Amino acid sequence: MRKIILAITLVAAMLGSATPAAAVEIKVKTSGGTEKIEGFDSGQWTYLNLCELSDIIGAKIEWRKIGYSAVLTVDGHHFRFTVESPYVNCDGEVNSLVLPAKLIKGALFVPAESFAPLLDKARQENIVWDPGAQMLRIDTEYFNITDLAINPKENGTLIEVFTSDSVQYQIYQTEGNWLNIEFPGGKINRTKIMAVNSPAVIKIDAFQFENSAQLAIQLRKGFSKFRQSYKTDPRRLQIAIEDESFVPDSTAAGLTTRIGPDDKVDIIVVDAGHGGKEYGAIGRKWGTREKDITLDIARELAKLLRKDNTFKVIMTRNKDEVVPLNTRAKIANDARADMFVSIHCNASTKKTAHGFQVFYLAPAKNDSARAVAQAENAPFLVDDPSLKTSGDGDLAVILNDMIQTEFLAESADLAYMMDMEMRKNITLKSRGVDHAGFVVLNRVYMPSNLVETAFISNVDEEKLLRSKDFRKKSAQAIYNAIKRFQAKYEGK
Repeated sequence: MRKIILAITLVAAMLGSATPAAAVEIKVKTSGGTEKIEGFDSGQWTYLNLCELSDIIGAKIEWRKIGYSAVLTVDGHHFRFTVESPYVNCDGEVNSLVLPAKLIKGALFVPAESFAPLLDKARQENIVWDPGAQMLRIDTEYFNITDLAINPKENGTLIEVFTSDSVQYQIYQTEGNWLNIEFPGGKINRTKIMAVNSPAVIKIDAFQFENSAQLAIQLRKGFSKFRQSYKTDPRRLQIAIEDESFVPDSTAAGLTTRIGPDDKVDIIVVDAGHGGKEYGAIGRKWGTREKDITLDIARELAKLLRKDNTFKVIMTRNKDEVVPLNTRAKIANDARADMFVSIHCNASTKKTAHGFQVFYLAPAKNDSARAVAQAENAPFLVDDPSLKTSGDGDLAVILNDMIQTEFLAESADLAYMMDMEMRKNITLKSRGVDHAGFVVLNRVYMPSNLVETAFISNVDEEKLLRSKDFRKKSAQAIYNAIKRFQAKYEGK
């Protein structure tokens, strides 16, 4: 009995131990901006919160024995830590952290000075700890293969590989619908490229070798023909995969893509999420209401579009009022609009969830996308009794049956453009392009996206959302994406 009591006391002490008095704020600088995580000064070195760092770098941490040992998995490498031990097992090789790993309030902390060089070996970025600035620098600037976009088109698939400078490349096809691109002297940003999703693709692999890099893309459809070209503004390799089964519409006057009722992209519907008694999500610290933020960003976007003089802008709401689903859809469809953009703020029970995300309409492919769709769909269940059913999961089935696919490729294209422009204009991390069954998008018959600008449930991002400058930059990014879409589909 005494042994059991001692064991319980030890675990409780480790899990509930208070943060040391010398708590510090550690900055993590990436190409997307600077984020902050918890840390503390041990008197010798600075410790950082490994759980919070793993969220930023896209790693995974899990406990093998709660309160005793944990494994961090990053880019295929495994780090096994033991609480109160200075040793870490890295892919079977034992390394010394000099100071022991610590467990504080359920989170694992490690010394930054000794862990940063180990992480640097596992990641392709240059990772350096700056003790003077108390900052972990994750430098991605030396990559020359920086990003990837894959967009399904009416007559095939367009693959774009973005580069920081001119690169050599060789393209070849292998069995299983694989398209392979070799880059002599290439340095590939695997983290960003492996995060790309597209309905046209089964799998993406990125390999970094000593003197070259390789990108392998497995397409969902078989192909035998592709065209390639290199563009300079921005620098990118374009590969057009032709769909041999495609038959052009003879009524389209030679065009392979048509948007809206004519050949122009000039009528834009801007949809500010929620409104009136439907507050949307509420911020944790300041009680910021989603409905107020979305309306302000929508107004900023409308202002930019109207100033352009090539767009007619229609807002589903321009004040704090409830606008039912059917009304929002009717506004867009009656206007025979060319695009529908719905603006929202994300929320999560996980306080550290962060970043922006762009969605288009298609069945949800993962639990995260499904959760976002459920949260955004909830208010519409009150408005539309036809979506209420007695059985669990019936709503998802109904939505999947209803989903219109006429503008799927164009909506996906717009989503990737929007994601790219958001990355350029705001400092938040991109959570990538995703798709799910959003009711608000399903009722409109035109290319459409839903933008989750930031997590209002994250205190740091709630503060950003309250900033006029951040809201203006978000609107500017959306406007830039709309202009890119217009230029592409009008052939400008």
